[in-house]
Amino acid sequence: MSASQSVEILLVEDAKFFRSVIKSQIEKQLGFTVTCAETYAEAVTILDERADDFFLALLDLNLPDAPKGEIIDVVIEKSVPSIVFSGQFNEELRDHLMQQNIIDYVVKDSPASIEYVISTVKRLYNNQSVKVLLADDSKTARYQMRSLLERYKFNVLEATDGLEALKLLDENPDVLLVITDYNMPKLDGFEFTKKIRSHYSKRQLCIIGVSTYGNHALSAKFIKVGANDFITKPFLNEEFFCRVSQNIEMLEHIRALESSLITDYLTGLRNRRYLFERGEAMLEECRNEGGFLIAAMLDIDFFKKINDSFGHDGGDEALKAVSNYLRHYFNDIGVASRFGGEEFCILIHQDHTDDIEDIFETVRQNIENLNVSYGNRALRVTLSIGISWRKTADLETLINAADQCLYKAKDKGRNQVVIDQL
Repeated sequence: MSASQSVEILLVEDAKFFRSVIKSQIEKQLGFTVTCAETYAEAVTILDERADDFFLALLDLNLPDAPKGEIIDVVIEKSVPSIVFSGQFNEELRDHLMQQNIIDYVVKDSPASIEYVISTVKRLYNNQSVKVLLADDSKTARYQMRSLLERYKFNVLEATDGLEALKLLDENPDVLLVITDYNMPKLDGFEFTKKIRSHYSKRQLCIIGVSTYGNHALSAKFIKVGANDFITKPFLNEEFFCRVSQNIEMLEHIRALESSLITDYLTGLRNRRYLFERGEAMLEECRNEGGFLIAAMLDIDFFKKINDSFGHDGGDEALKAVSNYLRHYFNDIGVASRFGGEEFCILIHQDHTDDIEDIFETVRQNIENLNVSYGNRALRVTLSIGISWRKTADLETLINAADQCLYKAKDKGRNQVVIDQL
């Protein structure tokens, strides 16, 4: 199932309250589709017809027509990953369920259990885009951990020693988590961790150390050389999943915080702060590699009239519509940012400037033809655009030159492109 397809969850639960709360929360918070069954017989019918449609199953252990967890065998037979919840808990039952390769076992004892189910569903979906590098010289240990990681929907890479793992990491810089054993040939877990940290900070990648010889001293040493966490083998499946999930979530929270500092809240475009940080780097690249740094300033024409006619909410819709277009159009060729108010700035590094006028004339025409609506009313949006690629000592001078061209476009009647006369 690809991320672009709708995600469907099978919920098998006879308690109306629990069923309705989980269904509504998954659909509201995650936007997934939830198909419900109240009985074993109903669930079997659904699974026989379309088991392949389901990303995940949430199963009540005790159903009116299957009080001993019979539903689990059916779901496992259909190869649908599952989370089981029940009103009872004991160690023997937990061990039995985890041996059946379910993802997790949740006790229905408080509102927190519902929150845990929802967060686990979200985690499993997000895991599909997370790469994990597993380094361990033990084939048995790798098989066990890989099986667990794949059960939790991660993309897994394997290495039999530290040197092989470093090579894989170089080839896959988008790895978010490394799980490394301590005792490995050629390069042990400590040295491997130190080499990773010489290139990747804790804000970029998580490391979990593992070892059969686990003790407090070994754990402390792993963390001192750069690991985020340590797990002693053998471990409980739930402990492994919780430790892995917590480390990934911490990394995602850090990235989300960093992203919020460089992203405009309303439009989702990069903000002025990011523009100048990235722009100075692009200017340096031009000096070192040659080519041209093209700056374009764009302004929504008569934006005050839009606000006066449609209110500020209507103005926001116009800003978001233009921003969405700019983000998709320039995603692979440059940086699009909200400069302030109704102004936008685009930076592009190219070897030549032959097609620049055509690029921005296309942007101007497409914005003019953009269908923007607020309520039942149509909004007409046009852009004035100023462009410069003159050689300057700093980014601000280049942007100011583009801004002067923008003012000329406005003076000449708006809804047009003016290029700096170099």
